[in-house]
Amino acid sequence: MARAGMRTGRAKARGGMAVALVLALSLVGCASETKAPMGDTAADQGGADAVEVAADVSQAAIDPCAVDPELANPPTPTAATPRWAFEPWISKDISTSDDTRAFVKGFVDRGIPVGVVVLDSPWETNYHTFQANPKRYPGFKELVGELHGQNIKLVVWLTQMVNQASFDLEAGGDLYDGPSPNLGEGLKCGHFVNGGELSTWWKGKGAGLDFFSPAARTWWNRQQIELLQLVDGYKLDFGEMYIASVPMQTAAGSQGLDAYSQAYYREMLAFGLARNPEFVTMVRPWDESYDFAGRFFAKPQHAPVAWVGDNRRDWVGLVDALDHIFRSAQAGYTMLGSDIGGYLDRDDKDLTKKIPFDAKVFARWTALGALGPFMQLHGRANLTPWTTPDHTQELLDMYAYWAHWHHQLAPMLYSVVHRSQTQPGQPLVLQPVAAADKWAGDWRYLLGGLWLVAPLTDGTDQRTVQLPAGQTWLSWWKLAAAPLAGDTTVTADFSNDFRGIPLYVAACSVQPFADGNALTGLAPAGLTPHDGWLVLAAAEGERSFTLEGKAPVTAQLQVKQGVVTLSLSGRPRATVVTVRAPGQVKAVLVDGKPQATASVSDGKLLGYQVDAKSGLVWIGLPAGGAAQLTIQ
Repeated sequence: MARAGMRTGRAKARGGMAVALVLALSLVGCASETKAPMGDTAADQGGADAVEVAADVSQAAIDPCAVDPELANPPTPTAATPRWAFEPWISKDISTSDDTRAFVKGFVDRGIPVGVVVLDSPWETNYHTFQANPKRYPGFKELVGELHGQNIKLVVWLTQMVNQASFDLEAGGDLYDGPSPNLGEGLKCGHFVNGGELSTWWKGKGAGLDFFSPAARTWWNRQQIELLQLVDGYKLDFGEMYIASVPMQTAAGSQGLDAYSQAYYREMLAFGLARNPEFVTMVRPWDESYDFAGRFFAKPQHAPVAWVGDNRRDWVGLVDALDHIFRSAQAGYTMLGSDIGGYLDRDDKDLTKKIPFDAKVFARWTALGALGPFMQLHGRANLTPWTTPDHTQELLDMYAYWAHWHHQLAPMLYSVVHRSQTQPGQPLVLQPVAAADKWAGDWRYLLGGLWLVAPLTDGTDQRTVQLPAGQTWLSWWKLAAAPLAGDTTVTADFSNDFRGIPLYVAACSVQPFADGNALTGLAPAGLTPHDGWLVLAAAEGERSFTLEGKAPVTAQLQVKQGVVTLSLSGRPRATVVTVRAPGQVKAVLVDGKPQATASVSDGKLLGYQVDAKSGLVWIGLPAGGAAQLTIQ
């Protein structure tokens, strides 16, 4: 479909997806003409040994065709995104156990925050067995334990297809001998849509699970139990788009694609949450990929993490990602993001033509990834910030800055998303400024209601920015400069600056942060882990913010006649309050007691410190109860 500011009739390709499907058809036949009757087994189609193994296990004690109400009917899920999902995510298109360890170590050794690792395909023994391939991921349980020991969560890639023939056309992919060993059992019990009809998709040829069947859900969910004891979430790709016959025949009669998609994403989230209350699924909201028309996939209430993926790694792809994110935000999706730098390294209209790496695209996209609730590095090129083809040091410094920024502002992002998910009528964390018919060429959005982000969407490094009316703004890069009035237009220029993009923050505001450091300027160097509050008091007014969690903390700010008053309802950890004061600071009081200037000692700041460069005041407080700060 045509879109404002887009090229009409664009069709993305999954890094050779169109070529892959043509080859797949030649290998396994035409999906629309090939059906596997309900009575057939996978052994009839090849791979008898694999089927016998599955049959031996299933016949030992469990009837694979029976319904177990507990497995078939997990509680209705809601998208309550856990706090851990707001940390930076990293992923490679193809990996191994050792490569995953090295990937994580590369970030850790450089002091760059990592909160989540995604294992994309291939990682299983077949599509889909829910079992890690011991050749590709030896010691899978040990790997998971190592990651969890570093406070890093693990998410694995899946679809809802079970294959009769499987292949990976990516360089370094796996070879598969025969069908997935659970296919025969599923066909025998009638657990697939369209009577077990086989459909060709980008990982082979298989049947789509019937999520409308209690027996099929029982069978499918039982296979996940061991995996769900290890992993923290699923990245669910859109295999349903390749089901050959739609409307499809199910246990609940004829169903359209939307109904099937919603059942798929709902069930995968519901069963995961039934085993782990902090489980997430990573799903597509609005997405227009490949030869498919744009559509919504999972419902917002079934989308704890929503990513718009498979964009090409150029300015066209960046704008596509913004368009999809904006559409999704308007539809009520909360935890949104895209693949930093773009997933595809080939032209979507000519797969023989590679898209070269562009340092500026990568830099501007990384900033946008950090300036949103969901930040993920992922792409076919498997780039790391320290292995980019050019401008490597600048891009490494840029990525480190934005990863720290995202980690430090995660408490604010989590709090706003949590309220929007649990309290009807609360504002969303990401809100487009302009109306939909004015997005193209603009793309400004508000983040958490406190930040104005004005993306750079071409290589000029410059743009004009109209500041929203109704409040006063500060440039994040010039906090000491005079405030900027709302409803005025400013010009931003980031020539030869790989880190910056136009970013403004409400001049009278308060918001939480965590583990601030000198790199972002939120706290002085050398501090041990701590809570924090960013207080911007360049304009008079009153504001408040509640940090969500097991023990919520509320901060109330008043700026009046040059005096800043901040009341905190609690301090669960050592706390740093970072203040942009109205003028020169003469005194700092905590609960009426004057504080002395101080420096960091043993990882703590007890007293206050003024940063001459930024003009910020850092005030350190020990853990404790309520407190009131006054800055004069």
